[in-house]
Amino acid sequence: MKKAVTGSHSGTGWWLTQRASAVVILLAGGTLTAGYWLAAPFDYAPWHSAFQATWIKLLAWLLVASLCLHAWVGLRDVLMDYVKPLVLRLTLDVLVTLVLIMSVVWVSMILWGVHG
Repeated sequence: MKKAVTGSHSGTGWWLTQRASAVVILLAGGTLTAGYWLAAPFDYAPWHSAFQATWIKLLAWLLVASLCLHAWVGLRDVLMDYVKPLVLRLTLDVLVTLVLIMSVVWVSMILWGVHG
């Protein structure tokens, strides 16, 4: 008898995580989009000055982090459902995780002006 790779009842927690991240995406994305449309003219100066505010940076970071978490849960479910060889599934899961973590780090560097 084969034992499952995941723990029991973990699906409910991930389902709730994805729903919560969707709410954050909706609220943060809606706020940033509304701010964009209200900040006419659409050129560099108002955009740059808006992102000097720490709360805008945090909201943008929260949006990207929630988007990555949302994507990770969805891709994890797709990989578990459709990629049957365990080694391939775990390899793809690690690659997806690394890309999403690197994306959040990259956005953090952009928002806070870290140059390396």
